Amino acid sequence: MTTTLIVRDATLAINGAPEKRSQPRAHLNARIAEVANLDARTAEECVEVLTSVAKGEGAEPEVLEALVIVALAHPALAQNLGLDPVAIGRRLVARLERLSEIERALAVLEVLLHHAPGNEALESHLAQLMRRQGMVKDLVGRYFERAKKLVREGRNQEAAGWLREVLQLDPGRKDAARLIRDLRFRNQNHAQRRGVGVRFVLGTLALGLFAAYAALREFRLSTEFNNLSPAATGNLASQKRRLSDLEQFIQAHPVWHGALGVLSERSELRVQIEVFEERLRQEREAVERAERERLESADLSRARGMLAIEQADLQGALEAFRQALEFGGPDWKHYERVSGDVSELEAHLRANR
Repeated sequence: MTTTLIVRDATLAINGAPEKRSQPRAHLNARIAEVANLDARTAEECVEVLTSVAKGEGAEPEVLEALVIVALAHPALAQNLGLDPVAIGRRLVARLERLSEIERALAVLEVLLHHAPGNEALESHLAQLMRRQGMVKDLVGRYFERAKKLVREGRNQEAAGWLREVLQLDPGRKDAARLIRDLRFRNQNHAQRRGVGVRFVLGTLALGLFAAYAALREFRLSTEFNNLSPAATGNLASQKRRLSDLEQFIQAHPVWHGALGVLSERSELRVQIEVFEERLRQEREAVERAERERLESADLSRARGMLAIEQADLQGALEAFRQALEFGGPDWKHYERVSGDVSELEAHLRANR
């Protein structure tokens, strides 16, 4: 059976000495580089020791952090052992946030994003954490950098959506407003250039039949677009259905006079859906966190009761067990056992009055 000493040795070997952890992100990167030099067998032995005590919501942050480091340092080994650094890292971040170790939590998410760029779950988790900690300026900075990256990639409509998110969080960001104006100007120029090209072709061909066909096509596409199911405000399923309809419409009809408006609406919907889903995830995690805390409180009260019995404090044990039952409720895994303990203690105390 794994001893506490072995677990302590494994975490120390992977995480390094506590006194060298003043800069969380730099420390994590240094440990990943160091652990990458461990031979595969030693790394696997460490994983076996650590995973034996990493189950459940009560896992120690040091253990979870060590597993994240090993998984990132030895990705092939992690894949063979079914070790998911993202899943373990998000558990670790939740634990660190509850312990008010916010700097460490942010460092873990940033390092994971460096190794898994574009991971939506990590991006969302980081945004939620920053909002809860009141780090609005930092979040605005991340959104602005994301918008600039999208501009560099030529994804101007999506960039405009994130820039509008920047302005919602910080209306005073003149650089974001200026960039939105620049994107709008580029789109107008692009539309004008395209319009000139179309007029040139039509003028060159001078075919009235083609002009009539084009007009009929525009009318038909406009009618088809207007018949798409609208998105209901605050209804995620409705918004997703609308987004799916828009994407199919854009794929089928990439060029027509209303294409820019459709692209703009699609970008807006993408941002709205992501923000809505983020809020839903945050609410769900809050419920799950409250449930974990309730069950942990029940376990702690039960542990206090057992300690009171060892110290011959039967009245204190009874009170602790009753409190454990209140916290745990009927669905608690120790409910029947503790209920029996309460009955026995009550009977014993009545008999010895």
